Amino acid sequence: MSTGLKIKLFEGGHCIHPGFVVKPGSGLTPRAFPAAVALIEHPEQGFVLFDTGYHEQFFNVTRSFPERFYAWVTPCKLKQGDCITEQLKAENIQLNKINHLVLSHFHADHIAAVSEFKAARIHCTQAGLDSIQKSGRINGVRKGYLKKLLPAALLPQLKIHGDFPLPITQVLGKMDQVSPEISLMCCDLFNDQRLYLVALPGHAAGQVGLLCRLEQQWVFLLADACWLIDSLVENVNQHWIVNFLCDGISEYRHTLQQLRLCYQHYHQEIEFVPSHCAETIDKLKAKGWMQ
Repeated sequence: MSTGLKIKLFEGGHCIHPGFVVKPGSGLTPRAFPAAVALIEHPEQGFVLFDTGYHEQFFNVTRSFPERFYAWVTPCKLKQGDCITEQLKAENIQLNKINHLVLSHFHADHIAAVSEFKAARIHCTQAGLDSIQKSGRINGVRKGYLKKLLPAALLPQLKIHGDFPLPITQVLGKMDQVSPEISLMCCDLFNDQRLYLVALPGHAAGQVGLLCRLEQQWVFLLADACWLIDSLVENVNQHWIVNFLCDGISEYRHTLQQLRLCYQHYHQEIEFVPSHCAETIDKLKAKGWMQ
């Protein structure tokens, strides 16, 4: 089918961690992990943004304790021009032209700029919303949530998604050739077979990815279901220390196994995009707009 979708990848700042955190055996050498943001141009719905990356508001809300611990543990780099709001303006796209914003989950590096998009319908899950609203300040910081990044004024913009009725194999096709063990579930975001939210729980409560049908291929935005493409290609697991940050370790492992199966069967048709994989993000940024 002709979808008319276009997609472009951006880096909205980055954080720094030792390499071994996401790839055991890679040592203590600091490694930059980009905060990917995807801009999708839909022929009827206009501009759709997937996550927001970092923003000056991140630094504002981490000036006091306990929130400052977040900035210490996860050092963020955001130089002038890196924020997605600045990059959109450089593309001659005004912020009020972003009609839809999909939040994969509510960790600070994915929602820091959300308050800038006052005209957007904000898509999320109830479990994701509850994770930030119902957490205390200390436990929220421990789990990666900064409540001040989601002010009450934004709540009327939210569109909650809770039903994921479509098996991903039904969406992608080749059901008779694909392992029945793949049980990832989707919902058609606009009911037009172009963009699908995919439930990817584990790393964060209610996390979703976005499966995008382009003219010649699919792009699967994985959020933090895995941090490196190596996790799918080489079956590399994150360090056990990082498991303590997961909302649910067993769910995280199940989702990752499902993605590995999906990669095995569909890697020729799908570009898999972890939000913090510099190798993948740099490659797609260099391509510009994909159709």
